[in-house]
Amino acid sequence: MRFADFPYLISTFSPRKETVWNSFWDFCCTHTKAFGQKLPKLQRLFLVNLLLFVFVFGIPAESKKQTFQPNPDDGITIIVEKGQTLSIISKTYLDDPRKWKELLKSNQIDNPNLIIPGMKLWIPKSLGKKPLADLQRFTGTTEVLKISQKQNDWAKGNIGEGLYAKDEVRTLKESEAQFVFQSGSRFEITENSHVIMERGKTDSEPDEVFLRQGRIRSLIPKSKSPNQKMFLLKTESAESVVKGTDFITEVDTAGNTTLSCYEGSVAVSAEKVTVLVNQGFATYVEKGKAPLKPFPVPNPPIPNNQ
Repeated sequence: MRFADFPYLISTFSPRKETVWNSFWDFCCTHTKAFGQKLPKLQRLFLVNLLLFVFVFGIPAESKKQTFQPNPDDGITIIVEKGQTLSIISKTYLDDPRKWKELLKSNQIDNPNLIIPGMKLWIPKSLGKKPLADLQRFTGTTEVLKISQKQNDWAKGNIGEGLYAKDEVRTLKESEAQFVFQSGSRFEITENSHVIMERGKTDSEPDEVFLRQGRIRSLIPKSKSPNQKMFLLKTESAESVVKGTDFITEVDTAGNTTLSCYEGSVAVSAEKVTVLVNQGFATYVEKGKAPLKPFPVPNPPIPNNQ
């Protein structure tokens, strides 16, 4: 084996980052030039120190990895990908980048530098992200696209199924569905509708629903504070800030939005213009234009509480 092959050997045996060893290798190369004919002696010293380091640091790390056996029914196991940091992993799977220390503790890892691409990490259910909403009921054909789980195909929805940020729900012909957020907000979508779940950008910001197409009825509980935003409903042409109300939003195939308010009030914004739609009124937003002045609407439909 050549002396130049030792850095590769080190990176193979040691769990530490390769950049550390590159620096160490540069140091050795710089000093071996000064020794000239003393290179064989330096090689022997280097090998002795290498074997000692692997014995002291490499073996315990491997043994610890082998003795930890997580319960497969109490969480999921992921493979660390290149470029992923502990903060990114915690944000992706725990919804909080600050939980990386708890993640290390659950995997019985003391040193964060031991996290390298290709290794397995266990995500316990107790630390896992909580769903934004649950699919409470549906009729006909309702499908769910679990973007949160990196699924690319639509699948039949299940009663009680958790819906996470980025997940999508759609109803086909002669189908309806109802989902309830953890905040208590209830939504009913009619046939040929398509919605996307979104989490608030910060802890103080409300959760969101994006209505891509179709019709949705929103039943939002009243907020404790008059200035508190309880929910945000977005469409391709408008944005609705909700503070506790009952309203229906419809999006046609051209992306135009109609909002009818039956209780409370909704602030509808588009093209830097905002109109306040009070109980018994509606507004229409053509894509790329400002909302129309609110106009009266008929009586509201009866909520389906089944």
